[in-house]
Amino acid sequence: MVRRYLLPPQYKIMWNIKESKRCRQLSEIFHIVTINMIENKFRLLLTTLGIIVGTITIILVIAIGKGGEQEAAKQFSNLSADTIYVNLDYTALGTGKDITTVEKLTPELMETIMEESTTLQGMYLRASGFQEVTYNSKKQSANLVGVTPGYAEISNISFEQGTDFGEIDFEDGERVAVIGSKIAEKLFGTEGAVGSYIKIGDARYQIIGLLKRSEDGLQGVDMDSSIFIPYSAMERDELLDPYATTQAVGKAFSIREIEKAKKEIMSTLNYYMTEASVYTVSDAGTRIEAATASATTMKLLLVSVAVIVFVVGGIGIMNVMFVTVKERTKEIGILKALGAKGKDILFQFLLESFCIGVFSGVVGVALSFPAITLMGFTEIPVYPSWDGKVVACLFAVATSTLFGFYPAYKASLLMPVQALAEE
Repeated sequence: MVRRYLLPPQYKIMWNIKESKRCRQLSEIFHIVTINMIENKFRLLLTTLGIIVGTITIILVIAIGKGGEQEAAKQFSNLSADTIYVNLDYTALGTGKDITTVEKLTPELMETIMEESTTLQGMYLRASGFQEVTYNSKKQSANLVGVTPGYAEISNISFEQGTDFGEIDFEDGERVAVIGSKIAEKLFGTEGAVGSYIKIGDARYQIIGLLKRSEDGLQGVDMDSSIFIPYSAMERDELLDPYATTQAVGKAFSIREIEKAKKEIMSTLNYYMTEASVYTVSDAGTRIEAATASATTMKLLLVSVAVIVFVVGGIGIMNVMFVTVKERTKEIGILKALGAKGKDILFQFLLESFCIGVFSGVVGVALSFPAITLMGFTEIPVYPSWDGKVVACLFAVATSTLFGFYPAYKASLLMPVQALAEE
């Protein structure tokens, strides 16, 4: 008794495959693939889940990476590579050391450093600590920063309104203040801040300048949330927290002289201070490298996660394609008996894998929009871009096609007699 195998309806169009022209044949194959995907919607969903998640992950990785780059660009915008910092090295203090007894940097020492240096074009001292600031009935905790002359030039500070401190302000310790944009919004709202008086401690200070928003936090001070006053006024009004440390910021004539400038500063500190070893001298380039290294490490971590997700999704596709080949063995045998070649079978199954990748990529891109919206509620900077979505789609298609190749290849090797004999 001769067995008769009936093809599914979508395969009837391929009965005369030998006589079909190539373009017609490709159209028929595509039609078959489309019907198979429609008829197996649930399997398609399960197959594409891993690739969809991988697509979303890639888009988020690129968005976070670009967001981090933009954030770094904003933070570095006011940070020159020729800037030098003198900070307290807390690791050198040892355990149980009372910070109030640590020898502090002084304005006089800054003048000495400038007198003995051949590489510095400027250097200023600053000390900061949180103080309660009052304007009318409004009270706000703010970062109060006492500075010596040259702070604005060295730190590339720009003014939105008003003016900077004058020489007399530093010499006489005048009660005047320069205020950051964020703290100005909190205290004054839409009112003009320049010319107004605020109370810091027991003293009234007049605001003479409003800083431009900088979003700069890499200089050790959040400029936008700070209030600047002359260092001499901070000392006289006893606004300097005894637990606060002083920091020196300098600027070399050029990047080439950074290392020499650092050595000169350290040499002067060692000569005039008894505890110079608890201070460290660093440059902005070191800070930039450290921040860049951290961002790169985070990006590599996220990319690794995305790659793992894609590989898992690809393995899922490969397993499903193997099952599909097994289920359609007789169909493959009949197609070959009718004249279909191995390359036709290979192309058909590869096309299915390709379509799965396209579908996964499109769905992943669509779902990435709400995912990025949710990321906006976190403190992680994100910058969505279409190139990220394109890259993610290409990854989805490439992964699906690559992992679908081996099952497709195995299907193309089936012999008609062997395939038709399968139970």
